Amino acid sequence: MPGKPSKKEFEKKIAELEQEVQLLNTQNQFFELLINNLPGLFYLFDSDFKVHKWNKNVETVTGYSSEEVQIRHVFDLFTGNDLTQIQNSIEDTFLQGAAYTEAILKTKDDRRIPYYFTGASTTLDDKKFLIGMGIDISKRKQAENELRESEALYRILAERLSEGVVLFHDFRILFANNSFTAMLGYKDPSQLITKNVMEMVAEGFNVYFREMYEAIQNDVCRERFFQARWVTLKKNEIWVEGRANLIKWKEKKAVLLTARDITEAKLKEISLKEETESLRRENVNLRSSIKDRYRFGEIIGKSESMQKIYERILNAAASNANVVVYGESGTGKELVANAVHKLSRRSAKPFVAVNSSAIPVNLLESEFFGYQKGAFTGANADKSGYLDQADGGTLFLDEVGDLDAGLQAKFLRAIEGSGYSPVGSSIIKYSDFRIISATHKNLLNQIKKGEMREDFFYRIHIIPINLPPLRERKDDIPLLVEHFLRTYSHESELRELPGDVMKALMNYEYPGNVRELQNVIQRYLAVKSIDFLYENDSLPSGPSEADTKNNNPGGLNLQGNIDSLEKEMIRKALLKHGENKSRAAEALGISRKTLARKLKMFEH
Repeated sequence: MPGKPSKKEFEKKIAELEQEVQLLNTQNQFFELLINNLPGLFYLFDSDFKVHKWNKNVETVTGYSSEEVQIRHVFDLFTGNDLTQIQNSIEDTFLQGAAYTEAILKTKDDRRIPYYFTGASTTLDDKKFLIGMGIDISKRKQAENELRESEALYRILAERLSEGVVLFHDFRILFANNSFTAMLGYKDPSQLITKNVMEMVAEGFNVYFREMYEAIQNDVCRERFFQARWVTLKKNEIWVEGRANLIKWKEKKAVLLTARDITEAKLKEISLKEETESLRRENVNLRSSIKDRYRFGEIIGKSESMQKIYERILNAAASNANVVVYGESGTGKELVANAVHKLSRRSAKPFVAVNSSAIPVNLLESEFFGYQKGAFTGANADKSGYLDQADGGTLFLDEVGDLDAGLQAKFLRAIEGSGYSPVGSSIIKYSDFRIISATHKNLLNQIKKGEMREDFFYRIHIIPINLPPLRERKDDIPLLVEHFLRTYSHESELRELPGDVMKALMNYEYPGNVRELQNVIQRYLAVKSIDFLYENDSLPSGPSEADTKNNNPGGLNLQGNIDSLEKEMIRKALLKHGENKSRAAEALGISRKTLARKLKMFEH
């Protein structure tokens, strides 16, 4: 038989019990604090619906004091269908172990608050208890109601719009209004729900419409205008015009499309274009029948070779195909390009001229495609590019042979209708432009050297126009001289040149072509002497240099003045073109070799 515990052992046991009580009190305080600070309603009641435990929120929300809560029946907080819902849910909790429901809680001051209740049951000492939480869902319910009201409002508005409205996700129709339904020959919008919208797009427009949808769906752009042929229920084709926008529909990306039937207007437009094109062709044929033309717009010449050029310009103007103008420097390639544009159906739209060789390689893309604000240092605002400016008109690419091969690939996409993106932007833009190119190079050789893409060449080389050099059409020199005299001799009123001067002009070969002849006439009017930059000989039109010296007490030297003028012109040309001798020589109408020779001569 064990002995009676000693006093020391008894005191130790009491100390251990006190520690356990203290620990339990601490844990109890912790759980009390936790329960009272829960954000929702916390409750514990038994199968007789007597409340055993609740948090402070129960008192705050319901308006009942702790004493009132203790004596209140749970069902006093609900009425009507909500009471039935709560009763069924509590019953399910005790039977199945857990349940949840939504119900309107009625407060002491008769306020109604929507709550989401959860509960779980357990058994302690053979008695069943239910422990649960209630979460205030007022804001969620308000948002749901507002959403339903908005949907109802938009549906009413959509139904009353005269324009067709259709909403679709992954090409499947979610909603269509009466106008859209009637436009496609259906009786009721329900016939269109879940239909694939691509089934209604006419053949030939499928790729265009799919690309538009994917661009919007993938956030490449948020809105697109479209014009396409659609197919009705009876398989008739109609022209439809409208806009497609990206919207959120039940947390999904969807496309909202507004559309209207423009078949009648479109058929009239097509008919008018055909009539206009017919008149244009008649006009071209009439112009082509006119022989011995002395000038064509700003182009001057009556030679047989120029008559052929005029014919080719007229034929090019009657077409929308891309044109490439070949010719030596100074033959007037831009004048030909301008003439084609002015006679074409694009004449009312811009003619955008670009010198491909004058743009630094690192700026080519931003200059052609534009850029978005912040795309690079110094991009303080959005800027449109040459393709934007040429929309509906003509893009003239001078010196196309110098266009960077990397840019040609991006250019090709734009030409083929795949669009382009400004620098720093993911938005795809589209421009309707015609390309007229000009070059003094052999583009086929450029392809062989890898400096031009073959696919790009075949896109721009549809209608070639080969300009003859001035040495091959010397019959046109008198006409050109007469034109330049009228243009530049305002003060002297000089209208014709002495015979020996004209003879010298006719005998010269003009490596710089018409531009060089223009410069020669300008110099003649300034110093009254013909001086060819490619040759050393000079033909004065007045007294000889010796006579001038003998008759001039001041010892003025005319040749010296000519040299000074020439030196000054060369200096300005080099300054303007950043000391680039090739560009300066081209601007002066002389060869680079001649420029180098003259610079060497001026050094001595």
